[in-house]
Amino acid sequence: MNFKKLIEEAKLAGIDPVEVYSQMSEQESIKVFRNNVDGLTIAQSGGIAVRGIYQGKMGYCFMEEDSDENIPLIIQLIKENAGSLEIEDTSKIFEGSSSYPEIHSDENQLASTPMNTKINLLKEVEQKLAAADPRIVQVMATVMQTVNVNTAIQNSLGLDVSKKESYTFFYSMALAHENGDNKSGMDFKVLRSLDDVNVDEFVEKVKNEVVGKLGAKQVKTGKYKVILKNSAMSDLLGALTGLFNGEQVYKGISKLANKMDTKIFDEKITIVDDPLKKNGLNSTPFDDEGVASSTKQIVDHGVLKMFLHNQKSAAQMNTVSTGNGFKAGYAGQVGISPTNFYIVPSDVSYDELLKKMGTGLVIDELNGLHAGLNSITTDFSLQAAGYLVEDGKIVRPVNLITVAGNFLDMMKEVEAVGSDLEDALSSASAPSILFNSLSISGE
Repeated sequence: MNFKKLIEEAKLAGIDPVEVYSQMSEQESIKVFRNNVDGLTIAQSGGIAVRGIYQGKMGYCFMEEDSDENIPLIIQLIKENAGSLEIEDTSKIFEGSSSYPEIHSDENQLASTPMNTKINLLKEVEQKLAAADPRIVQVMATVMQTVNVNTAIQNSLGLDVSKKESYTFFYSMALAHENGDNKSGMDFKVLRSLDDVNVDEFVEKVKNEVVGKLGAKQVKTGKYKVILKNSAMSDLLGALTGLFNGEQVYKGISKLANKMDTKIFDEKITIVDDPLKKNGLNSTPFDDEGVASSTKQIVDHGVLKMFLHNQKSAAQMNTVSTGNGFKAGYAGQVGISPTNFYIVPSDVSYDELLKKMGTGLVIDELNGLHAGLNSITTDFSLQAAGYLVEDGKIVRPVNLITVAGNFLDMMKEVEAVGSDLEDALSSASAPSILFNSLSISGE
């Protein structure tokens, strides 16, 4: 579609300002099972979202087909939508930032790598994982997915920006059996070329993940020193990013409302939202409202420094957007989301965390986050699994336990932050963290 033509005709029809948001994505997914390609899909999706002010009200239109022939229909739908609104929409169309940052990301070579080459890699991973240990009885899935997304925003106020994103990840999941005990485990890796894959290291990691949980038992109920492993810590942090959401703060939903410039966490905790991170999965030069991205320090050595805002929440709180206005798809409403949101790591290795802890638990699996976590009070009671540690060494796996506490209280009792920060598939990530004491329910 000729967006300039659409904008010009909309203005002539009395819709001004007007904005066109376009997003098109292509996803390729390959699944290997028992040395055969079990699934191969290439899917395209996307469309355009047009909004504009007509007779003082914001009207909206969403359409998959972006042909010029649909311009009259789009204009008609915006008028009808604006006319039907009974509650004032305070959303505004943004005129654009003075400049936009450059995102430094390596080319995703997997997007153009021959299909057979990728299939052969998956088959190699599956074969080596199946042979890695006699207790592995099945490799349940080995999958690679590549996603390419093109986004553009143009409006009648002069904004004209676009971006291309491309990433690939693959994962493998295995099942192990011993003495009547079954355990499954998996791992994933984000790729930009085949050189990013060390098959033997990846297989060893998945093998240890699944076999290492066999024969797990409970521990006695009590207070324990606990290391929340990076994967579990990332899941917990990701479920609570709403604490820093400007709209929730404005509504009084966030427990951090009225806590600006006060110490909310241990001084070892610094949290950053970095949309400019090199090769970050959520790196972007602008948000879905066209606001330029910037790196933000949310918590500085335990002190709350800022919240995340889109245009609407920024206006409500008499501040400016932080460039965190994002949609869940082209037809979605603009909400507030972090980009590459993470706890800054230290130089303390995972093995050093174990030595610091001495005796306690490593928890690397949290279940029931949606049911067992209150995102408002931050109280949690979650099923968990991991390992018992004695004298700084892992001695056996642990399961069928529950870990309980309050996130805000827990984050004030940090003994050490680890160095093992890894990108998660969600927007939030964290290194492993050693906590002084958490309540564990077991036998």
